[in-house]
Amino acid sequence: MIRILRTLLSLGLLLSVITGCWNRQESDKVEYVLAAGIDLNDKGQIVLTVLTPVLEALKPMSGLKAEQKKTLSVVGNTTFEAVRSYIKITGKKLYWSHLQMLLIGESAAKTDARYYFDFFSSDPELRGTAYIATVKGRALDMLESSPDITALSSNYLKEIIKNSDLEGKAAMVYLSEFARKLAQPTGAQPFSPIIRLIDQSDYVKTIVGVEPYEQKDTHQSTLFYANGTGVYADGKMVGTLNGTETRGFLWVMGKLKSALVVVPCPDETDCHISLELSGEKVSKRRVSYQDGQAKIQLRIEVEFNIGDKASTRFKTDPQTIAYVQDQFSKTIQNEVKMAFHKVAVDYHSDIFAFGNSLEDRNPKLWKQIKDRWENEILPEAELDVQVISKLRRTSRTLYSPWVKADHS
Repeated sequence: MIRILRTLLSLGLLLSVITGCWNRQESDKVEYVLAAGIDLNDKGQIVLTVLTPVLEALKPMSGLKAEQKKTLSVVGNTTFEAVRSYIKITGKKLYWSHLQMLLIGESAAKTDARYYFDFFSSDPELRGTAYIATVKGRALDMLESSPDITALSSNYLKEIIKNSDLEGKAAMVYLSEFARKLAQPTGAQPFSPIIRLIDQSDYVKTIVGVEPYEQKDTHQSTLFYANGTGVYADGKMVGTLNGTETRGFLWVMGKLKSALVVVPCPDETDCHISLELSGEKVSKRRVSYQDGQAKIQLRIEVEFNIGDKASTRFKTDPQTIAYVQDQFSKTIQNEVKMAFHKVAVDYHSDIFAFGNSLEDRNPKLWKQIKDRWENEILPEAELDVQVISKLRRTSRTLYSPWVKADHS
């Protein structure tokens, strides 16, 4: 018996040496997809744009000036047909294990995403850890662009989405999460961050709010800008949330890593205090349905620090602490209510997954009302938002350094 085992082991080692790893991919026969985008053409066909690296340019001796990525768009009546079209043109197979970003163009997002998304859920090479985003405009344009502030735009895209929850103006969504909710949307609809391509000069003018520098000795780059959330229902993007509404949504979901809340100074005009979310962040929910009325109770507990005090009177006394805590709580309440109204009342969607919460609590009741949940019951739900805010730490100085001592 031992001799037989030794023989089988030797044969296994020999085969592994001869054949190598079963899924090994030779770099001259495949293209490693780092980012991909879905658009629709005028005929309603799927336009797949893929971004792949130029491997020679990524070598240390190649220098940063070398073009490090290439893109190509192909077309098909299905996503799989478009993927096969890539082989016809380049002679190389697309390899998906390194996918970092999947972008959905605006026109494609407004159609039923299930028609072109099945490929990304079925391909065994695809990992669910890639990020997904909806593009304001065409995904093709974003992938074709080459911002000067980065060497590889796929990494730039990934980091923009990966860090979006630090500000709370866009949501971070994994491909696997989006696909799961797309497949079973009742009770928890999909959502995605909104990202757009913007010229640096337009960014300075429209977002920063000042006139850009326009002399000949400057060069303006293109930028990727993530702000807002795409709200889906029945496989389609039915609307969007702006940055403030997105943060209201993320308060409920407990997905904020950091946030900056700016409130007016007490007893001063044209003066603001920056409050930074930190420490514990707890979001609890209770969803019930009785006598034809849904009730949603939210309890959000947060801690925050004082970032800066643009004040000539600010003093850290009990009255002021109570004021900033109340202002922080009211800001969260208002943003949550804005987000709920836009999602539930205007768009008839449930990206909050309140339906799932009710199903977990009372599955028998959920079966009876789930078909009416988003269009009839949720828009009329009673929303109760309770926020507990606690000041954790002031800034380095207890008082603004410009506060004059009171000698009276």
